[in-house]
Amino acid sequence: MLLGSVALLLAGAFLAFCWYGSNLVLHPPKMLAMEVFPERFGLAYDKVCFRAKDGVEIKGWLIPAREPSGGSLLLCHGWGDNKGDLLERLHFLSRRFNLFLFDSRGHGESGRGLCTLGCLESMDFDAALRFLKDSKPDWAARLGLCGLSMGAAMAVRGMAEHDGAFRCAVLEAPFESIHDVVARFTWSHYRLPCFPTTGCVMALLRWRLGADPEPYSPVYHVRRLPPIPLLFIAGERDGLMPEAVVRRLSEAAPGPKELWVVPEATHGHCQDAAGAEYARRVEAFFEKHL
Repeated sequence: MLLGSVALLLAGAFLAFCWYGSNLVLHPPKMLAMEVFPERFGLAYDKVCFRAKDGVEIKGWLIPAREPSGGSLLLCHGWGDNKGDLLERLHFLSRRFNLFLFDSRGHGESGRGLCTLGCLESMDFDAALRFLKDSKPDWAARLGLCGLSMGAAMAVRGMAEHDGAFRCAVLEAPFESIHDVVARFTWSHYRLPCFPTTGCVMALLRWRLGADPEPYSPVYHVRRLPPIPLLFIAGERDGLMPEAVVRRLSEAAPGPKELWVVPEATHGHCQDAAGAEYARRVEAFFEKHL
């Protein structure tokens, strides 16, 4: 009897943790506050609003280049981040390129919605591209793409689905698979093994979403990318999206590509580790290929 009670308690605790784990994905607990706006950098901009296919309201900024080159960039932020944080990182690109930034659902100023690491966010990406083509066709005519972490994963699927829409892309710390990144997060933060924890968390995600988010992972789309120039950026000490993961995606991509591994960089901190070299390399890449 005692052993049975202990087993039931352990099973209950395990299921409770897996439910908690699915909540971490769907509702990021450390959402960055919306504190950075273009005024901080003296940038003119237009606030825009459009809707994803399922009706979620998406908000963004259109920022014209200070010294126009004729090229434009669509920028995609990471899990728990927002367009303001991304602008703080990449505002240097506004010198030469028009910038279009948007908040994915449940982030920043956009409408409420579940975070799914790229599944539902695919509708936000598609709506953003459609909005830009309709409202700024001249911007969409010479368009590049830049994504960080979840934003880079969204970008891989977006480029594969919209062949011909983008001329080049910078992809920093994309993950291969939602399943695998959940497994790494679970191990690195809670020291729980992949089996059976990740399988249970993913099963709960599928049940709560009514859909499987895994097929939206970059690993299923990277080989379908158009043959455009790509710059993959990896952090040497990134424990969430390790160098080996980013390297495999880079090797699988069909077009001209390069991989830059930033020494000592952890996840989300390649720019901090690289210093001025980060802005120089990223801007030079877009100058050359856009």
